[in-house]
Amino acid sequence: MRYLYHYTSLDTLALILKNKTLCFNNLVNVDDMEEAQSEDMGEFGKFVYVSCWTADREESIPLWNLYTPDMHGVRIRLPEYPFETYHYKKGEFFCEEDVDTYIDLAHMIAENRYSILPKNPVLVEVEYDNEKARLFPHVRQESYPGALQDFLEAKSLEELIRKKIKVNYSFEKVGYYKRKIWDFQKEWRYKISISPMGLRESNPSTLEKQQEYFRRLDDRTAEPPVQRIF
Repeated sequence: MRYLYHYTSLDTLALILKNKTLCFNNLVNVDDMEEAQSEDMGEFGKFVYVSCWTADREESIPLWNLYTPDMHGVRIRLPEYPFETYHYKKGEFFCEEDVDTYIDLAHMIAENRYSILPKNPVLVEVEYDNEKARLFPHVRQESYPGALQDFLEAKSLEELIRKKIKVNYSFEKVGYYKRKIWDFQKEWRYKISISPMGLRESNPSTLEKQQEYFRRLDDRTAEPPVQRIF
């Protein structure tokens, strides 16, 4: 079994034990201020939340120094994926099939502020690279220049098909790379990517709702839907 380690304060440990939750911070608020940036969409990382750990069994003086107050705190060890599992049947909470997930869909639909795919959180090993194309990924793909505007103005699904209008936003590489100066962290992180539309708000899916979803993703001035996810 693989274990992961997290350096933190005694106060944070007390909250983890009391609430039995881990905090996922928005990429806008992590210590590396570049992480939320994309090549084409500004701070697209505002739709990504992370809980940061390391797989290094040896204690790290830099990590004690960075993440505990005056180097007084704790180093937590947990097995990977220590989360409670929820089971939902097809049709429950808009699930299209039977689902096992770490996401409390009942809580999320009650809040109705954002949506999370059931496969989240994913566990990724951070890669360290100074290549700009990786540090600042291109997020939006269009079938041709101006396709987004045509998508937002389309009147029907048939029009999208006829004009071959396709638009897609990729969350995969956001929050995956950091500069090589951070490689001492040997970081693994749990990552949650969210949709800025609530489950009740976005279902059933229609062209109008998809257009509103794209408008929200493309709004560079909008704040993250929430600052933290627990």
